[in-house]
Amino acid sequence: QNMDQVIESHVVSVSGQRATKMVACLRLASAAAIAVVLMALGTVYGKWAAGNPVPVSSWMAVLPGIVAASFFAGLEISYGGAQARAEEKRIRAALLETVFAAQSLPRDNEAGFGSGRLIQLMTDNTERLTEYRQVYYGSTLATMLIPVGVLLAVAVFIDPVVGLVTLALVPFIPLLIWVFMRFFRRTSAESRKQRARLAGLYLDAIRNLVPIRMLGAGERIEAQLRDQGEANRGAIMNLLAGNQLVIVVVDGLFSLILICATTALAITRMTSGHIDVGGAVAVVFCTILLLEPLGQVAGFFYIGMGGMASEKAIGSYLSKTGAARTAQLARAARAMDAASTPQATQAVRVAPGSAVPEPQTGGIAIEIADLRFDYGRGEVLHGVNLLVPQGHKVAIVGRSGTGKSTLLSLLRGSLPIQTGRIALGGSSIADLSSEAIRALSASVSQKTWLFTGTIADNLRIARPHATDEELWYAVRRAYLADDIARMPLGLQTDVAEQGAALSGGQAQRLSLARALLSGRRVLLLDEPTSQVDVASEAEIVRAIAGVDSSYTLLVATHRRSLLSVMDSVYEMRDGSLTRMEEGVLA
Repeated sequence: QNMDQVIESHVVSVSGQRATKMVACLRLASAAAIAVVLMALGTVYGKWAAGNPVPVSSWMAVLPGIVAASFFAGLEISYGGAQARAEEKRIRAALLETVFAAQSLPRDNEAGFGSGRLIQLMTDNTERLTEYRQVYYGSTLATMLIPVGVLLAVAVFIDPVVGLVTLALVPFIPLLIWVFMRFFRRTSAESRKQRARLAGLYLDAIRNLVPIRMLGAGERIEAQLRDQGEANRGAIMNLLAGNQLVIVVVDGLFSLILICATTALAITRMTSGHIDVGGAVAVVFCTILLLEPLGQVAGFFYIGMGGMASEKAIGSYLSKTGAARTAQLARAARAMDAASTPQATQAVRVAPGSAVPEPQTGGIAIEIADLRFDYGRGEVLHGVNLLVPQGHKVAIVGRSGTGKSTLLSLLRGSLPIQTGRIALGGSSIADLSSEAIRALSASVSQKTWLFTGTIADNLRIARPHATDEELWYAVRRAYLADDIARMPLGLQTDVAEQGAALSGGQAQRLSLARALLSGRRVLLLDEPTSQVDVASEAEIVRAIAGVDSSYTLLVATHRRSLLSVMDSVYEMRDGSLTRMEEGVLA
C-alpha cells in the first residue's frame, strides 16, 4: 500500500503533492489578506492626513483581514508540519519495502548504497526531503506569485504606472535565486558527501565496538572519526559562509534597491497628482509583500538544496530496484485479491485484538520447493525441497556456512525469496506482506534478544495483553518456572541490559517461552543450545521435547543432544538438503 502511494515518477506521494499545493494556497490566502489590510491602512491614513474624518466602515476591511491572515498563516504552519510527518512515514516504508523486495540485500560496497548510506536515506535525507516538499516548496511557489498579484492589484486599484513598472523588476528575483543555486551547488554537495561519510564511519564503529577493542584499534578509529568530523565541520562552515554571502547580497542590495525604487516611484506619482497620499502610503506598505521571495532565498541553502539532493538520492535508490518494486506491488495486489476469498481468509486468519494466527489442523505446516538463494557471491542454497507435516519436529544439521541460517531467515521473511516457493500453513509467503509473514511463525535465535525491563515485559512483547496466568503457563512449558519462582520478584525480576541478570540457558528458555506465548504454531529455532552449558542444554532439550503436537518445530543445530527428540533429521551440505536415515543418526 505504501509502495502504491509513492508513485513511480516521483519520490513524493500523490498525497504529498496535494499537501504542497495546499500549503501554497494557504500562503497565497494569507498574503491576500495582508494585502487587503495594508491597502485599507493606506486609505485610512490618507483620509486622516487630509483632515477628513475616518468612518468606521474604513476599519471594517482591516480587522477581518488581520484575523484571516493570522488564521491562514497558522493553518499553513500546522498543516505543512503534519503532512511532512505523514510523508516521512510513507517514504520510509517505501525504502524498507524496496530493501525487502530486492533480489539481494545492500552491501557496503554496492553502488554507494551500503547500510550507513541507507540509514542516512531513511533518517536525515527523508526529513530534509519532507521539510522541503511539504513546508518550503509550496510556500516558495506561492511567494513567487505574491509580488505579481500584489503589483497587479496596485495597478488596478491604485496606479497602473507604479504597479507595472515595479512588476518589471520582479523577474530578477527568481533569476537571482537560480544564479546562487548554480554557484553554490558544489559546496552543498560536498557538505552532504562529508556528512554521509561521517555517518557511515560512526555506524561501522558502533557495530564493531567489540573487535575494535579486542584488536586495540581504538585510537586509530578515534583518529579516523576525528579527522572525518573535522572535514564535515569544514564543509558545513563553507556552506554557511556561502549562505551569509547570499543574505548580504539579497538583503543589503536587492531588497534595498527594490524598496527604494518602489518608494521613489510612488512619491513621484503622488507629487505629480496621479495618486493621493493614501495611495502612496499603501504602495509603500505593500513593499513588505514584495520582499516575500527574497526571504525564501536565505532558507534555500538549509532546506531547498538539501531537500532537492535528498529527493534525488532517495529516487535513485528506489529506481535501482524498480523491477523488484514492480514485482512487490504485483504480489501485494495478488495477496489482496486472494485475501478476499474464504480459503485465503482461513489460511491467514488472525484473532481479534492480536497478531496471532489461529492454529492449523493437519496438513503440511512448512513447504519448501526448489528454493535457491544467492547473496551475490554464488548460490548458497541449491534447489532445497522440504515438507514438514503439522506437529512434527524436524532438525537440520550441518557445518557453519552451509546455509542453515539462510534457510531460516527466508522462512521468517528476513531475506527476500529469489527463486522457489515457501508456504507456511498453506500460505505462500511470496503473496504476503512482511507483517503477515512474521505472524505465521515465531523464532528463537542463536543469540537471545532481551530488552531492558522485567521478565514479564520481555514475555509480553509476544502478547501485550497476556495475563500473569498465561505468562506462568508459558514459562512452565519452557521449564523456566522453577527458576523464576526462586527469584524474589518472580515475573517482575529485572533482566538487566541484554539479559545480563540471567544465565545463558535461562535467557534461551525465556526466548522459547516467548515464542510459545505468541500462539504462532510454527517455531523456528536457530542453534538454541549453541551458547549454553551442559546443564542448561539439558533443560532446553527437555523443553523442546515437551512441546506438544499443536506446534511444528524446525530446528537448525549441530548438537546431537537435540536429535533424539526430533521426528526427522536433515543434513545441509553445501547448500543442498538431504534426509538422514535413523541408522546413520544412531
